[in-house]
Amino acid sequence: METAVTRLETLFQKAESDLDYIQHRVEFELLKSLPDDTAAEENPVALLKELPVLKSRYKSLCVQMEKISMEQKESMESIRAALEKTMEIVQALQQRTELESLPLSAEEQTAAQQLNLQTGKEVELPVEEPSCPGPTVPDSAEDPQFKPLTEETFMSVPRSVRSTVKLADLNYLYKGLFNHFVVKKNRAALSISQMNKMNMKATDSRIQILKELGIVELNKQGNVKLAV
Repeated sequence: METAVTRLETLFQKAESDLDYIQHRVEFELLKSLPDDTAAEENPVALLKELPVLKSRYKSLCVQMEKISMEQKESMESIRAALEKTMEIVQALQQRTELESLPLSAEEQTAAQQLNLQTGKEVELPVEEPSCPGPTVPDSAEDPQFKPLTEETFMSVPRSVRSTVKLADLNYLYKGLFNHFVVKKNRAALSISQMNKMNMKATDSRIQILKELGIVELNKQGNVKLAV
């Protein structure tokens, strides 16, 4: 709507300039050819003098359209922010109570897409690790150890899936997920945006390879966690 208003204003400015020139030109020519006693309703010059009124009304309509467009944009931003906040609260409650979220209906999905909402977004909740008394032994043999993917394992994935991915980048993402879920014992699945906020450098193609290898699994919202 804003683009349409801008285009109308540009066209109007050009038309207004052209009309001013034509108006003055026509008035001059008509004044030379009309007799002095011509009635007002038959005088084209009198009709031309009404053009500024029409142009003023048109400009007023353009201003009103621009104002309506701005108010509509502000309303949509307010609605979108309120819905996103509500969805974050609901998902946070689901994670705390370990309830599985139901998939959105087709109608709800359409509404979310129109509002540009991230329906698969989950809120990462801090997991409190119990503090155990007594000293801990660093580098204990019982601690989980990260084992990076080998070249052989990487090459076992179909070429069409791994063609744009490097093994080093894949292992970087895998190690980030391992630390998050195994070392830190987090359970909530992560979206791509959440992973990238943790600097895991996640992409759809890298996640697809880890899924192909059975390392990760995706929930109904498309979020990722390590396979059990």
